[in-house]
Amino acid sequence: MRARAGKRKGGRALNKGPMAIEAVRKTGRPLYLQVRDYLQGQIDSSHWGPGTMIPRERDLCRALKVSRITLREAMGTLVHEGKLERIQGRGTFVSSKKLEQRLNKFFSFSKWAEQNDIHAESRLLRVETIECGSLIASRLAIKAGERVTRIERLRLGDGEPLTLEEIWVPASLCPDLHLKDLGKVPLNDILAQEYGIPAVRAIETIVPKAPDRQVRKLLHMHVAELCQFVEYTAYAQDSRIVFYNTEWYRGDRIKFSIELTSA
Repeated sequence: MRARAGKRKGGRALNKGPMAIEAVRKTGRPLYLQVRDYLQGQIDSSHWGPGTMIPRERDLCRALKVSRITLREAMGTLVHEGKLERIQGRGTFVSSKKLEQRLNKFFSFSKWAEQNDIHAESRLLRVETIECGSLIASRLAIKAGERVTRIERLRLGDGEPLTLEEIWVPASLCPDLHLKDLGKVPLNDILAQEYGIPAVRAIETIVPKAPDRQVRKLLHMHVAELCQFVEYTAYAQDSRIVFYNTEWYRGDRIKFSIELTSA
């Protein structure tokens, strides 16, 4: 975990002086892989923790007595493996562990957080009932100008912002939804228990996308980092659209997976 949510530790390498350990040269094994093993050892031993900026290239080259080409090849291998991440204009950092979200069933943030052994928290940023524009009307299959409940929530794990979501629900389906405990009770539970219209299927699309300044600020992200942008439409048993939502998932912290079986 980073020292502060979304903030890289220190902004400089934690090692202030030259490192005492030099790469042990082994005949028959490419030098860049020996350097890669050394760097991996620093990560595995927690000498470089998640979110830590590793030492500068020139310092590593001097300490390990290798060329910059060899070092970059070793670091590139770890970047490809997801152990390190480069942030343009800032440096190279130890990657934080990605949290896995499976896409083969309806998603509950609180249950997902429990499975990943993190403390879940939802912060309601805005709840309002408004007249919808043409875009949201088309997503909900209603007429422009009809009233909808708009919910904006920030979801956190162990105090670290992970996702930002906006949800739109037709007010005709769920009157007074804005009065419900949307910060603590899952929306699907409210729809099923309070209104008798559980969501039974959904269509979801996922694309990598650069967040705007406001999203970056709320999720504590840097300019060069991408989100996974999710659009989600949920349907009731009678095929009515129950809600439409968009979610910004931090690309550096969350990965998606799906289980496939033969037909």
